[in-house]
This record gives sequence, structure tokens and C-alpha cells, in this order.
Amino acid sequence: MTFLTLLAFILIVIASMTILIFRDWRFNAVALAVQYLAAFVLVTRVWPVGMAVIKLIVGWMATTALALTCLRQKRLQTADESTASLIFRGLTGILVVLVIFVIAPILHQKIFLQLDLIILQGGLMLIGMGLMQMGTSSDSYLTIISLLSLLSGFEVIHAGLELSTLLTGLLAIVNLGLSLIGVYFITKTSDETLALIKPEERES
Repeated sequence: MTFLTLLAFILIVIASMTILIFRDWRFNAVALAVQYLAAFVLVTRVWPVGMAVIKLIVGWMATTALALTCLRQKRLQTADESTASLIFRGLTGILVVLVIFVIAPILHQKIFLQLDLIILQGGLMLIGMGLMQMGTSSDSYLTIISLLSLLSGFEVIHAGLELSTLLTGLLAIVNLGLSLIGVYFITKTSDETLALIKPEERES
């Protein structure tokens, strides 16, 4: 295990926890971009850099599309949450980390024998955090980010098992499709919110 690989895994944990705990779209966009960069580093352990960089470019394109849409729609930060909510989501994230550290070695020994443990842990971390993120928010923006995180985790694990150009292309299309769906729902939600605002309030 190289220092760069270990650093990538740590970045995945930090970025995933950031997305899970915080609700500001700016923090989440930056965390998602860092998450894709860390996943790229893990994939380069088993794939040629030329193939792995496709995942990085597609991930950053999806992140940019969502972030620019939020910026264009002047998406506001959600209402301040209680400290208890932040602590609860933080504790659930820590629980996911602990569970993955427990089950990853078992899965590595019994199922994923040919897969590096650090790659398996990174992929499971993205999948587990993505599922937890979906369970703690109904916001369309955060839901799409959760799905992108989950899909990124699947891609990391799959990359360690085989090199498939066709599946890589299909997953790239799915990632971009999810980002476009997110753009649609963010815009729709923003328009519906704007329609509920009184004209005099809108002008002010």
C-alpha cells in the first residue's frame, strides 16, 4: 500500500462524511469532486491511467453540471439545523466506517480474493456512505449526489475485478444521465419555490 493510495482512502472517508453531515451545496460539490479524485487514484492501481482518467473526467463533468445549476438557480443554503442533527449524522457516518472496517477483511478473504483490500474498502465506503446519505435526506440535489457516490463505489470495486471498456462507457453514460436528471429536478424545485413567492417579495 503506497502513501498515495492511503491518502486517497482517507480523502474518500472525509469527503463522504462531509456530504453526509453538511447540507450546503457548495461543500457537497467540492467534496464530490475530491471524492472522484480519490476514486481515480484507487483505480489507477489496477487500470492504465488513460482508462482511469475517463472516470475522473466524467465525475468532474457531473459535479460541474450540478454545481453550475445550483449557482444559476441561486440555490440558498438550507435552514440552520440543530446541533443534534449534525451529531446524529456524524455518528451514523462513523458507524458506517466501523462496519466497513469490520466486514471488508471478511469479504476480501471469502469473496474478493483477487481484489486489493484498500480498493475494496474504498469502494464499500462510497457505497455505504451513499446509501446512508439517501436515507437521511429527501432533497433532490443530495439524492443525486448520493446516487453518484454509490455508483462511484461500484465502479471502484468493478475496476479491481476486470478491465471492461464497454462497461466503462456505459457507466460514464449513467453518471452523466444522473447529473442531467439532477439538473432537471434542481431547476424544477427552484421554479416551484419561486412560484410560491409573492411578486412583491420576489422583487425585493
